[in-house]
Amino acid sequence: MKKITFILLAFIGTTAFAQEGVTATNQASADIVSPITISESTDLVFGKVANNAAGNVIVGTDNSVSGTATRVGGTTPTAAEFTVNAALGYGYTVTLPTDNEITLTNQTTTGSSMLVNNIVHNSDKVGDGADETFQVGGTLTLAADQVVGNYTGSLPITVAYE
Repeated sequence: MKKITFILLAFIGTTAFAQEGVTATNQASADIVSPITISESTDLVFGKVANNAAGNVIVGTDNSVSGTATRVGGTTPTAAEFTVNAALGYGYTVTLPTDNEITLTNQTTTGSSMLVNNIVHNSDKVGDGADETFQVGGTLTLAADQVVGNYTGSLPITVAYE
């Protein structure tokens, strides 16, 4: 019996072994790009409008002006202009105000406001590593008896890398 146990132990001892650990190596990397920036160059201006009839003023991204409201005075309507700088070849998104609309409020008469909607931009949304400009236009809608005064509001535009 001792002989069988010895042979059995010798057999198990020579075939049972622990495998050593194996290692694979991969690389880790990072590509750091310049931060995206945006600044406002020109305000969105609808000009001076008479309040004798309901209507609208549409300012296009190309500074074209149309609409049914009677424009008066020498203030030239202009699209808003923004300057963005994004890293070469990196795409970015342009986020317009919620629902593509903002409210302008009368600076002297509480409770009086006008809506600017259909806000659009003409950005190509691909960075070239240098300053790029894009324009933002929209439609101002006024009532026939719109309260006289200066109306202002904020036009928030956000850019972010995709």
